[in-house]
Parts: sequence; structure tokens; C-alpha cells
Amino acid sequence: MFLSIRHVARLALVVGLGVLAPRTALADEGPLVTCVGVEQSTYSPGLLLLTPRDVLFEGRIDYTSCPVSDGVVTSAVYVESVVLKNATCTAAPSLSTATVAWSNQEVSTLSILGVEANVVGNLQVYTSVGTVTSGRYSGKLVNLVVAIPVLDQLAACLSPQGLTTLNGLSTLTVLGL
Repeated sequence: MFLSIRHVARLALVVGLGVLAPRTALADEGPLVTCVGVEQSTYSPGLLLLTPRDVLFEGRIDYTSCPVSDGVVTSAVYVESVVLKNATCTAAPSLSTATVAWSNQEVSTLSILGVEANVVGNLQVYTSVGTVTSGRYSGKLVNLVVAIPVLDQLAACLSPQGLTTLNGLSTLTVLGL
């Protein structure tokens, strides 16, 4: 099944709003803000399918649209850098810290606590949950979703250099607890 970019963006937004996200990340009040954008990540050295190794992960997500907004935030940039211990293409456990620079010049620090991976159609969907530890939205829960075409990821994981870059669509939701 082939999905257009528009369909993938809609799926990423639906997943980011919590329809397919872990129930622990949902808030009764609904989202304060949800941003949609594109992730560009690198792994050095590349992730291999089944051979574990320590890998430096560096990710940047440019959220160019925040269709669900608190009236102040219209876009954001998410940056994360972490060494993944004993990581493979099938398991990259991590506890990490990321920063989000919001369109109003405020910054948030996030503690990303976990990752859940699921295949939805032809997409590998990664859902991370965490908290805002400082800055705008301090104390709120966050839900980070990235959707990557499965075949792109699998082909890279099977190559000798492994998965070195990853691009996908993403949503970032700050929940109003």
C-alpha cells in the first residue's frame, strides 16, 4: 500500500494526538499544543539489524506547523543527541534529554522516558513519552511520534554501513495535565 505525503502527515497527526499512542501519555484536558514536522536524524556508526553496538544518535525535527496551538506557539525546532548503548535497528533503548525552541523564542527541556515501536501499514511508528523538565510547559507530559517508511529503514539496516540517516514525519504534543 502506497501512502501519499498528505496521508502520512495525517497519520502522523492522528498518532501524535494520541489515537494510537500509549494511554499513559493522554491527558483529560487534551493537548496544549501539537506540532507537525519533518525529522532528520543521524546514527554514527550506523545501526545494524541484529548486531548491538554503541551509537551516537543526533536528531533534529523542524515543526513548521502547530495546528493545535495555545495561541502563542506556531512552530518549533526539536534537537536531541544521545549515545544509544547496545543499539540495533530493532532495539535502541534510551533515556534522553532534548530541547525545543518555540516560535516565541522560549525554550523547553524535555526528558524522554520511553519508546514504543509499532508497524502501521507501511510505516514504522515510534512513540516516545516524557515530561517537560524546564522552560515553557514545565511539568507537562509530552508525546513524540515519528513515522518512517518501513522499507527505507529495513534496506539501510541490512547494508554493510547500517542505518546512518533517518527521515520521517513527526508530531510533538504537549498535554494539558
